[in-house]
Amino acid sequence: MSRHQVAIGSDSPLRRRVVIDGTDIAKGLAGLTVHVHAGEVPRVELDVHLTDVSRLGSVEAEVALSAGSHEALVALGWTPPADG
Repeated sequence: MSRHQVAIGSDSPLRRRVVIDGTDIAKGLAGLTVHVHAGEVPRVELDVHLTDVSRLGSVEAEVALSAGSHEALVALGWTPPADG
């Protein structure tokens, strides 16, 4: 899986920042989970809002979906790729 520069922070109690490769995607997220295990590269799992996704630049990326997001997308008619 490719690695990306990730920064997670807060400007205030109600304003969060989730920056991936220089782009703040916090407004498009319902939440996130950070997995940190000794001897492994940290993994960030994103829970993406399923509304107002009207424009997204074209990039090559590996995408990890939470189980809930995966189930919601399938329920809306999405067919997952053969590799997951």
